[in-house]
Amino acid sequence: MLLSKVWREVESGNYVRVSMRNLEELSEKEPGLFVAVPQAQHQPAQEEVQGSTVKKNPSPAAQNQGPASASETPQPEVDVAALEEEAYKKGVAAGKKEVEEKLAKATKALTEAAKKLSTQTESIMQRSAEDMLQLVMAIAERILHFEISEHKEVVVRVVQQTINSAVQAEEFHIRVNPEDIEVLNEHKPLFIASLSGLSNIEFIGDASITRGGCMLESPSGRVDATLETQLDEIFAHLKETMVYSE
Repeated sequence: MLLSKVWREVESGNYVRVSMRNLEELSEKEPGLFVAVPQAQHQPAQEEVQGSTVKKNPSPAAQNQGPASASETPQPEVDVAALEEEAYKKGVAAGKKEVEEKLAKATKALTEAAKKLSTQTESIMQRSAEDMLQLVMAIAERILHFEISEHKEVVVRVVQQTINSAVQAEEFHIRVNPEDIEVLNEHKPLFIASLSGLSNIEFIGDASITRGGCMLESPSGRVDATLETQLDEIFAHLKETMVYSE
């Protein structure tokens, strides 16, 4: 009777094929019922045990490395260069937008500062011009006072101009500084002769009238030729000239 059996070696993990001895061949030297079959007699794919076919079990590693499931979706390849280029473009656009916003704010602030500076400059220039004009008038007034104190004939010219600008009348009453009456009375005949129809001139001393000026009064009206009024007219004329020149 020939029977075969597959015997598995635990340590090696391999299978060893054995066959049962004939009972007639048993002896004390070889008491075992089974004898190993040489390896050359093994079939590579399968072995028969008691008329049945036994397949070798695959190792755990082979089971783990089995063919991939057909249901698994393959992962697409990532284009790193394209992602880097897209990120670079986004960064450049964001930086450009930020710079443009900051530049717009700086331009606006600079424009407003320029407007304020222009306004302040105009205001300063205007005040400076007025201050300069005031200074000029103060200097002119000092010069006039000096000239009048040094040259008594100045009041004579002022009175003569006042008479010439007044409305024709037979008699004039002229208010002057008391210190100017003497020199004016000396030139009284010349004043009367200078205006046709004028028969008399009366000089009246008035301390409120600054030396060098006068106030002419007649039935036809009054002429203010005081020094202060003349300086005011000069100041107004100069100021008007400055406004037109701007």
